[in-house]
Amino acid sequence: IMKYSEQRLPTLNEYCVVCDEQHVFQNGSMLKPAVCTRELCVFSFYTLGVMSGAAEEVATGAEVVDLLVAMCRAALESPRKSIIFEPYPSVVDPNDPKTLAFNPKKKNYERLQKALDSVMSIREMTQGSYLEIKKQMDKLDPLAHPLLQWIISSNRSHIVKLPLSRQLKFMHTSHQFLLLSSPPAKEARFRTAKKLYGSTFAFHGSHIENWHSVLRNGLVNASYTKLQVGNSG
Repeated sequence: IMKYSEQRLPTLNEYCVVCDEQHVFQNGSMLKPAVCTRELCVFSFYTLGVMSGAAEEVATGAEVVDLLVAMCRAALESPRKSIIFEPYPSVVDPNDPKTLAFNPKKKNYERLQKALDSVMSIREMTQGSYLEIKKQMDKLDPLAHPLLQWIISSNRSHIVKLPLSRQLKFMHTSHQFLLLSSPPAKEARFRTAKKLYGSTFAFHGSHIENWHSVLRNGLVNASYTKLQVGNSG
């Protein structure tokens, strides 16, 4: 058991936390352990409360949650949403635990927009306790809080708000974040390759509407695909 644990712990991020099947990402495994999009796993995820610590994010990482919500909104309001709003949420109906209120197989962008509109800003949320926040959101829309939970827990990257001492002054904004998406094993391979071949540091921008997908699917080469747009951001 000990040997199995030693071998398995470094690769937990590569498998669904519910069904233990390997994740299939276009760009390899992501940093955080996560549940896959299979319907049975989504039900188990919410019923068993796996990774329920996501609830604490509202209090401890308000600005990061605010960022995740803004990215989700940008993708949903984009004219290209049918292409770039991926993944579409898998959210269990709080009134009927046997069905999905938001289902990738039956996409309803209007209902999703209504629920997202009901997700109050995180700055207002932090003024009350988490239970009070949930109660207020449930009054606005019973799907608002489950959607917020999905937005938080489906993010497979680690994001932290940079302190003032670490921020880049030439960017002229205090809203700066550090994002890590590569698991330790992948990062180790990169560092080995860097020693052999060297590396180049560069900036690359992407429109905010693309980041809902980037955080959950990884970066992809969009050249000559339906994801490519005429002008780069």
